[in-house]
Amino acid sequence: MPELPEVETIRNILKSIVIGKTISNVDVFREKTILSDVNEFKNNLVGATIKDIERKGKFLIFVYDNNYALLSHLRMEGKYYLLEEETPNTKYARVVFHFTDNTKLCFDDSRCFGIMKLAKTAEIYEEKELKSLGLEPFEISDVDFLMKRNKKSNKPIKSTLLDQTQIAGLGNIYADEVLFYSGINPLEKAKDITKDQWKTIIKNAVIILNNAIKDGGSTVHSYHPADGIDGNFQTKLKAYGKRGENCPNCGHELYYKKINGRGSTYCPMCQKKQHPPIFVGLTGPISSGKSVVLEIFKREGCSVLSCDEVVHELYKQPEVITKISSITGLKFGNEVDRNALREYTNGNLKALKRIDNYIHPLVRKYVSEFLDEACGSAVVEVPLLFESHFQDLFDYIVAVSISKDRQLKYLRAREEHFEEMLELNGKENTFYTEKADYVIKNDGDLEQLSKEVKTFLRKVQRD
Repeated sequence: MPELPEVETIRNILKSIVIGKTISNVDVFREKTILSDVNEFKNNLVGATIKDIERKGKFLIFVYDNNYALLSHLRMEGKYYLLEEETPNTKYARVVFHFTDNTKLCFDDSRCFGIMKLAKTAEIYEEKELKSLGLEPFEISDVDFLMKRNKKSNKPIKSTLLDQTQIAGLGNIYADEVLFYSGINPLEKAKDITKDQWKTIIKNAVIILNNAIKDGGSTVHSYHPADGIDGNFQTKLKAYGKRGENCPNCGHELYYKKINGRGSTYCPMCQKKQHPPIFVGLTGPISSGKSVVLEIFKREGCSVLSCDEVVHELYKQPEVITKISSITGLKFGNEVDRNALREYTNGNLKALKRIDNYIHPLVRKYVSEFLDEACGSAVVEVPLLFESHFQDLFDYIVAVSISKDRQLKYLRAREEHFEEMLELNGKENTFYTEKADYVIKNDGDLEQLSKEVKTFLRKVQRD
């Protein structure tokens, strides 16, 4: 959806090509696009000359010389095309404004989300669509009203920035960019944002929006401001649309989360979450001591969950047993036999993938619900965290590393077929440590391991 810079770019382009044109006729091919009475809409525009085009937030406002004004929101796919009269209408033309100079302006909207509304010019800013809008960042000189309005809000700051009644003009692209430049985690609750942070948010919003306007906005997906004009600001985006890439500041992988249904990209290191709840994903090689570390986190007051235990419970559910039996052809009793399953999938990558594609979403749903209910910090042990792509569920990834000798000792003590287990799950420490935010070394006694866990908790709470 075009955001403030894109709509401002469109406004400037339209002003250069339609100001002074007089409407001779109006065709409405989709009446639901018009929020006001359609007949009045057409009748009151015939003979009107476009005097100016204004903008409020993401709305365009066409001002006419007959004391009427037209409110227009492009939504997802709305576009304006100025054509010669003899040229066929655009493919998805919903409203066409014919001018006396033998040209026409087509409002093209393939998704049919765009809206228009006609009202008296003197009353246009009192229409509910505009009246409910908050101030634009350019208009905010004092953030006290934002502090007061959000002092009890548990909404994530990312969702708050997208709320047009609070701040007008920011959409998903520029909210991601503003939070990245401000060093603020998108999941922080609005009530926890300090006055200085609000000042930083507004300052960076003004800078970013002005730069984006200067560059014609960002060309993302199907948005193009006009023929031959591309939004060059897309080449300067630091976070939005960069999931999985390295942070331009610190080099850490950029994370992607869905926050209230909107995708958000951020750096977990440059935008550290500073307020609870803090969610930790715990992983590492087989028999590295993850369960021991998980127990220490529990003693330190964290809510904990083991994905191995989740899978164990899933394997007792009748529908899961039936599904895995259909995938493998194996017969199970009241529980999926993990040893039989391991033997079956050994070397059978296709079957293993089908099972993972079925089980991983179930585990993810369970983990997500666990985190949603967590009141404080929560730690989840996920042996296949990177393979199952669960990184986005957590604020920090902690990897447990262990020496090969110690790993073999632990594995030998707990697994009869330890050599086979090591062959199947024998990833080295670096597979985990190179992707993790923090590493806990299991190379000492229990007291040393406890110290490392406490050090990590103090660090993330202090940061």
